[in-house]
Amino acid sequence: MNAKPIYLIAGGSPGETRQVTEDFHTALEACGKPNPKVAYVGTANHDNKMFFQYMKHPMMKAGAGEVKLVPIANKRTDEAAVKRMLSEADLVFLSGGEVEDGMVWLKRYDLDVFLTGLYHSGKPFLGVSAGAIMMGQHWVHWDKEDDDDTASLFECLNFVPMLFDTHGESEGWKELKCALRLLGPGAEGYGLSKGGFFLADSSSKLTSFRNGPEVFYNAGGEIRRKDAK
Repeated sequence: MNAKPIYLIAGGSPGETRQVTEDFHTALEACGKPNPKVAYVGTANHDNKMFFQYMKHPMMKAGAGEVKLVPIANKRTDEAAVKRMLSEADLVFLSGGEVEDGMVWLKRYDLDVFLTGLYHSGKPFLGVSAGAIMMGQHWVHWDKEDDDDTASLFECLNFVPMLFDTHGESEGWKELKCALRLLGPGAEGYGLSKGGFFLADSSSKLTSFRNGPEVFYNAGGEIRRKDAK
């Protein structure tokens, strides 16, 4: 397996374009070549063009040779063309939005399996907000919003055997804590704080470049906080 560590940006800090550009530059350097090509996966926001343009600008400024939106969130998606775009890219970027929406579109075309293959073959990946969560193991579906009695887990891409949440500190990481309760005793999760930038690998090691993380674990059904590793 040639999988590289994944880059995670928590997001949630509007207006910090300079910092985001610097973070993008760090991730692009992992490609090991000048002006790498980026495949932008926007399934978490239904391929929203405005959000794509918002992310494309700092990515280009950071040194990307091209940034292309991979058209997936469509009932008539050209699967062969999508896979070709993903394969030819030097880095795959997973955007923010809603985690469950992002995974539903990927699974609809078996692109979760395809992306996992690219990851294990050594393709660099970068995720922002929901995109960062999607690269972990699980996230939570609620039948009724804010009612944890209706909550259940669904599988994400599982690039690394870790559970992530992003910029949830204002709510006391309640969604992350719900996921940990569902996972059961011994489960551990990482709250990636607003504005944070991280690197995670398949050995469950998380390196923080900035801002966090906050780490929680399930101790016999009680969710407790512990010091970051």
